[in-house]
Amino acid sequence: MNHFLVLGAGKMGVVLTKDLIDSNSQCRVTLVDISSEQLEQAAEIIRCKRLIPLQRDVEDKQQREEIFEGKDVAICALLHRHSFLTLDAAVRKGVHFVDLVGEGPQERLEYDDEAKKKRIVVISGVGVSPGITNVCVGRAVHLLDETDRAIIYVGGNPIRPAPPLNYRIVYAVESLLDFYDRNALILKNGEVSEVPPLSGIEAIQFPPLFSEMECSYTDGLNSLLYTMNGRIRDELAEKTIRHKGHTERIETLKACGLFSSDPILVSDQHVIPRRVLEKLLDERIKLGEEQDATLLRIVVSGRKAGKPATHIFEMIDYYDSEKGYTSMAKTTSFPASITAQMVAMGTITKRGVIFPEDIFHAELYEPFMNELKKRGVVVTHRIESKIN
Repeated sequence: MNHFLVLGAGKMGVVLTKDLIDSNSQCRVTLVDISSEQLEQAAEIIRCKRLIPLQRDVEDKQQREEIFEGKDVAICALLHRHSFLTLDAAVRKGVHFVDLVGEGPQERLEYDDEAKKKRIVVISGVGVSPGITNVCVGRAVHLLDETDRAIIYVGGNPIRPAPPLNYRIVYAVESLLDFYDRNALILKNGEVSEVPPLSGIEAIQFPPLFSEMECSYTDGLNSLLYTMNGRIRDELAEKTIRHKGHTERIETLKACGLFSSDPILVSDQHVIPRRVLEKLLDERIKLGEEQDATLLRIVVSGRKAGKPATHIFEMIDYYDSEKGYTSMAKTTSFPASITAQMVAMGTITKRGVIFPEDIFHAELYEPFMNELKKRGVVVTHRIESKIN
């Protein structure tokens, strides 16, 4: 019986855990979180004797190491700041590790030798973006003889624009603001370049209710920036999709200084504008009972047998009203659950530190996409004989 360890009992962790239990009648899952309230809520939702809720603090070194004992595969669904802490513990304890977070790919590769010695695999960035996006880019590059350009358009949004930002938070507000605050690394003319976040804004259309969307550069390439460098000749970038007007509203907040982490004096007290903004947004723009959708379009252009070819992947995924799953939770958690189960079953045999585009570009592409489809997440793929 495989014993999975899921770190984090938030929305992603609950969907992940439920999927593991529903997909594998022989597995056990230990679900770890610092919050007893979140663990109780998760247990109420999942309702299975094979679930073991465990209250622990992953920031405490002793507790962090103890939770990995006796586990086969760990899946991290925690905040970004906890990613490397848990990765390090997994490698030292010799436990396979799957992570939703993909930031810092070069630092992750520093664990490659030790992971290989322990005969384990560490797979980072296995959500929707990074994750599904990596799989699609890797697949297209694998099928093309030469690749010139790959542009990723992706974003989770409320189905209808909601004031005051035409947006609702579908994951941690801390992660969202970080995403909007750091420069985006892209490939341009075959070279790594830095562009301001939310720059390069352009209109993008999807079928109703998403005919008036916009997108702009964000720093979401992660491992693709390195694994595809030299394999994509000209341009590689990611743009985040939002409802029209959202980017302007975020730029206004930034211009007012609300993204600053420098303390300011207010009524004889020092406050950090960024912390105040996080608190206000967390209270005011949570998704709540509203429904969300995740939009994805990936366009990869190049040549096959000397002729122009463009691979286009698309997905419009909606909130699951029957199960109460947000689209963002589904499209982020299912890829990690599928990957972890493939590791446990021995379908994934590679060892060391690897990324989704290293695994699912060839013979495992169809099995991975079929598993997503079984869960209601459908990514279409078509090939056009011209370069867009």
